[in-house]
Amino acid sequence: MNGLIVFNSANDVAYQNLNADLTDKICHIAITQRLMPEGSGSALDSNVLLQIFSPIISSQRIMHCQFDNAYASFQCEQGFNLVFGELLGFTFLKIGQLGIEQLQRQLGVAITLTRYCYGANLFGSQAGAMQQELLTECLNCYETQLCKEEQAYLLEALPKLIINAELKRTVHVTLDASLEQLRQAGGQQRAHALLLVSHKLVALNSTRLALPLAPADLLFLAILARAVQAQKSQRAVAVFLQGVSHDVNSGCVPSIVHISRLHGHQVLLQLIEYGHMPLTSSIYDTFFVLQKIVAVQQQGDADALKPAFESLESFVSQTLTALKRHLKQRHDDLENCIKKFTARWENLRKMYLEFFKSYERELLVRIESNLPAFVEELKQLFTLSLATCDSASNPQLDQLADSAAIVEAKLLEFAEFLAVKAARNISIDAYLEDFPGLVHFMYVNRSTGQMLAPDLRQNNPQLLPKTKLWQMVEFTRSYLKKGQTTVMWKDRTFHYSYFLWFEDLSGGILKCSLDLQQHFLSTGFGSASGNGQKSPAEPGALPMDYYSDLVELCFPKLSPGKVRVYELYCIHLGLVTATCAVEHARRLVATISDVVGEETF
Repeated sequence: MNGLIVFNSANDVAYQNLNADLTDKICHIAITQRLMPEGSGSALDSNVLLQIFSPIISSQRIMHCQFDNAYASFQCEQGFNLVFGELLGFTFLKIGQLGIEQLQRQLGVAITLTRYCYGANLFGSQAGAMQQELLTECLNCYETQLCKEEQAYLLEALPKLIINAELKRTVHVTLDASLEQLRQAGGQQRAHALLLVSHKLVALNSTRLALPLAPADLLFLAILARAVQAQKSQRAVAVFLQGVSHDVNSGCVPSIVHISRLHGHQVLLQLIEYGHMPLTSSIYDTFFVLQKIVAVQQQGDADALKPAFESLESFVSQTLTALKRHLKQRHDDLENCIKKFTARWENLRKMYLEFFKSYERELLVRIESNLPAFVEELKQLFTLSLATCDSASNPQLDQLADSAAIVEAKLLEFAEFLAVKAARNISIDAYLEDFPGLVHFMYVNRSTGQMLAPDLRQNNPQLLPKTKLWQMVEFTRSYLKKGQTTVMWKDRTFHYSYFLWFEDLSGGILKCSLDLQQHFLSTGFGSASGNGQKSPAEPGALPMDYYSDLVELCFPKLSPGKVRVYELYCIHLGLVTATCAVEHARRLVATISDVVGEETF
């Protein structure tokens, strides 16, 4: 049994994605409680879900609002568990017969995918059914297939295809030519082109003005390509990418992704960024600041209310300034929306200023009654401003299809070679002579979101059961969350080792002066969610950008873009000593660097 239900601030069901077993279980409970007539089949009405889960959700909100101590999870009989999440006033409830930590990771991924599909206007009526369908496709693909079967999604990093320098240059030149064509013919100044072969990254090219992609963006695009792979060869969807965290315009990058399936297991993704980044970023951040002030009011924290209001006032002012600066031409719907939004803000602002003079409860009640309408106007403003930008950029999908055809033609003679190379990218056999006893390794560049590892299907499952690999990663994550960056242990068969380290751009080792274990023990290590709560940090790219936060914590005086984070997982036969495993790890990194080239990994 596995499923996800999302409730809005009024406890209504905004989204549901339940598998057949969980649907049957809930239907049985509904019939038992006489919420559904017997023999009504397995069609679940959202009102039935509301009546069954409303007590739990209401209790969750009360615990958060009145005690600032919201539930993280419920553990039930027969391994049936529930975990909670929050984003922009929506409560995410993940249900399943998995461990709490596994469910929390899946919930974190679900929340991240929701942000990618909807941006700030979560489950908004303006977004339409297409975004909901896209979210469901991505969720089902990730949960039913990818995270259980492939080490790339276990580690949340995209596999890198190793090819020779000449072919690499040819691919990059071809992608650059396609981007130049988009720039000249369509005026697209901010674009990316990614080439995947058998779900491995061959190349990523970007125009000079494009916002760099975050590691999570790469993984999301890979999931997106997999989720729609059974459909037609050409497809275009609108998504909201994240961008690198150290860029001021990161967080919400409206993009059109055109997916083309080429010859020989090649997939070309062409991304067009649209929208004015300062405007999009301001509106997006305003949603989170607004949710913060709602949470403060619900908790009755008068001391924190004024700083929260001042922050909201600053972001609204930035948004209005960006609207005037970047949207010179506005259609009537957007013009009317801006006027309504400005009027509602002025009214709300006056009420806040009046409240801060007397702190009368009646004024706060008036503010709370006016906030929902203001939120709806902000959502409408977000949608209409992006629609205007989309119309102004006018990306021609036919042009993207033509560009994909040109790329396919230029790479046609290499297609079969790339397909064969992707199937035999890295073989553990090539390393056995220099590293006796080595069974498997996974080398991850967390700064780029890419990884190198032998394919699991090349390993003898009797030699390395897949469950051992999944257990190893889960075990190391539990220690990393405690501040341990080096972990080694043994079982009856294997010797396991894990290393995390930092490097500068020249490849020099960076030493963290902070005692991470003591720091995590005394303060915890979490990320503020949309409602201001602190949530436990989960290592990975999708639930949250854990490694970016780790860099900022360890090296606060360095620019995050100048620090690289690497991880290495090694599995040896149990007879290998710890000293030998450490030496192998050191030489393995040097060997891979020589083979791949530092500039590409």
